[in-house]
Amino acid sequence: MRSDNDGGIPTQHPLVAIYPGARAPVATVDTHALPGPDDVLQVHVTRYPLEPPGVMWQEPETLQLHMMAIVPRPWSEIEPLIPTHWSDGDRRELLQDRSERERHAESASVVVSEAGDSPPLLALDRLRERYPFARCIGIAADMHTMLVWLTTAHAAGQTGYLATMTAANPKEPGPVSLYASALYGWARWWHGQAAALIDERTVTIAELPPPPLALDIVEAWRPYRVNITGHDRMTFSDAPTLPRPPADPDGPEFR
Repeated sequence: MRSDNDGGIPTQHPLVAIYPGARAPVATVDTHALPGPDDVLQVHVTRYPLEPPGVMWQEPETLQLHMMAIVPRPWSEIEPLIPTHWSDGDRRELLQDRSERERHAESASVVVSEAGDSPPLLALDRLRERYPFARCIGIAADMHTMLVWLTTAHAAGQTGYLATMTAANPKEPGPVSLYASALYGWARWWHGQAAALIDERTVTIAELPPPPLALDIVEAWRPYRVNITGHDRMTFSDAPTLPRPPADPDGPEFR
């Protein structure tokens, strides 16, 4: 935070949010796009606590915020890990906390989860059906790769782009949990730029072009180059997808 006057009043919003690398279940995210080197757009991402830290904190009017939520683990996976010495009150508090996180995820513009033992595309499709109002959904396939669905339809989120975002340097992937937010930030930036250039009609998100080949995701002033492949425009069907029979009875489907 800096000050441009003698009174010490801050004129730039603080990078308080969540420390880079922290796993944030729920946060509001500010994305700010700027031209970068090598003709690659820089998307600066800043995470803020969902509840401001203290009554003196005031949200700057210049921020373009959206809610980002990391989907909580199913209760069936959490319950076996609860220590046996926990009281009923401790269990209720944990269950209430998880329910609160789930409520926020249902309202979030960007929802992120991990593929786990499922194929990333299948995990993404399940999440899309579970959170139909999310504008962008990300599935972390590993520590440096995220499969991202960016919807371009306002109804049911069935039409959009499916892309794979991969760290250019796997040893320094940066904030993988924010990859989807960065792509969503790019989409909002493009829409704003297009609307400013075209005055004679309204520009809709349905006109969004394919995502760029790369973005520099910047958190706490440090850029992380992320390559974007796939760029497939597709439409999901409402009909449930029936699982195909496994080719190998000893395959992962039976484990």
